[in-house]
Amino acid sequence: MGNYKEIIYEETEGIGIVTLNRPERLNSIGMNLSEEFCEISRELSKNKSIRVVVLTGSGRSFSTGRDLKESANHSEEEANLFQDNTMSTSSLWESLPMPTIAAINGHAFGWGVEITLACDFRFVSNDATLCLPECRLGIFPGGGGVVRLQRLIPIGLAKELIYTSKSIDGIEAERIGLANRSFEKNVLMEEVMKVAEQIRDNGPLGVQGAKFVIDRIIGMKNKEALDISHEKRKPLNFTKDFKEALLAFKEKRKPVFRGE
Repeated sequence: MGNYKEIIYEETEGIGIVTLNRPERLNSIGMNLSEEFCEISRELSKNKSIRVVVLTGSGRSFSTGRDLKESANHSEEEANLFQDNTMSTSSLWESLPMPTIAAINGHAFGWGVEITLACDFRFVSNDATLCLPECRLGIFPGGGGVVRLQRLIPIGLAKELIYTSKSIDGIEAERIGLANRSFEKNVLMEEVMKVAEQIRDNGPLGVQGAKFVIDRIIGMKNKEALDISHEKRKPLNFTKDFKEALLAFKEKRKPVFRGE
């Protein structure tokens, strides 16, 4: 695998473990991490020795989503590239031939939630905090979350989480069906690895074939929906409201939105 600066990759007996590794920034996604994540997704798609992949974060967070400090300094070209990359990361990850498991070990905000929606399973620590805060910034989830979330949980709950930007813990995530199961943080990876080992030990052609068929059936209109979401989302990177939100974040105050 490649030489990554912000991702740790390990293999253990047919199981790949991808760890987002920016603990000093709570594993927030910047340009470099988004590019590395795309690259490791491409490499994994060609790795026939790996039968299941686990995704987690280093330190006390899974991922707090977009690195707002970095985004505040993006040019228009960089903002467009970043938006394209965040959509690509989730789409590439979702299209991996082997099953993927998100081990949500701590805070998951924005893209940190969206990338888990592109996984086949989500296991979460009881005390983790999950939130899609984009509407607070005058935008909406740009990594496919508005499409994938409402296909996973009842649409009314999906709208509530997106429109209100409310936070939920791991126990609530399990209750509403966003997570498969929640565990105490100290046993989360142990439980995730048990599931990974069960999948690994099954016939890989059967598992991958089942995933292909299930995803293809669900995704008959998926690309069209994602394209609509993507094209609707990109212009919001250049609104006055989003610029105000980034400035307010920098100045540690509440943004004043004008719908512009």
